Amino acid sequence: MFRALCRPATAAFSQAARPMVRPMAPIATRSFAAAVGKKPKMEDGTLEGRYATALFMASGSKLEKVYGDMANLRAMMESSTDFKLLVETPGVDPETKVATLEAICKKAGADGAVVNFLKVLVENKRISSLSRVIDLFEAFYRAEKNLLLCKVTSATPLSSSEQGSVKKAMQQRAGAGSELIMEYNVNPAIMGGLVVKMGEGVFDNSVATRLERIQAQLMQPVS
Repeated sequence: MFRALCRPATAAFSQAARPMVRPMAPIATRSFAAAVGKKPKMEDGTLEGRYATALFMASGSKLEKVYGDMANLRAMMESSTDFKLLVETPGVDPETKVATLEAICKKAGADGAVVNFLKVLVENKRISSLSRVIDLFEAFYRAEKNLLLCKVTSATPLSSSEQGSVKKAMQQRAGAGSELIMEYNVNPAIMGGLVVKMGEGVFDNSVATRLERIQAQLMQPVS
């Protein structure tokens, strides 16, 4: 929905932004006056992590809505060149950025906490970090919901039955309290077998890696 709504707003922006860099008008810098809510289960001490933490704490009971809005913003950055330009171009005056973001969010029905958060990023000259902030916010959201991303890479596409078997095995390893988010990818370079990344762990049973290990053993000097 965000993608379709951004076109008219960013069209006007792109006309003004192409060749011209306007002098930045004074704008009040403020902190994100967030309601003191629950802290995320995981921590990130970077600047982007602190912004993501502030938004998480401001979300409160609206966490699902705020997460959906932030995920939509990321999708729009990936699909709209104009929107990506709006976010990442430092020479565009803050008023233009804020007005465009407000128009897009209003039409999309974004939560007020998201709108205010975007304004703060613009005013504090951190809007270019939006993509990283969204990634961290998503990590906080998944930790809160006990969601665990499991990326499975195979040399050829897995059948539905094979995918089910892999998910069952990884669910047993993850434990009953976690819900897996399965992502299946194909990479012929691994030659066979599977490479599974779940959370911070990597389980590499690919043919390519096994051959590398054999090659390394063969190259060792004979004692």
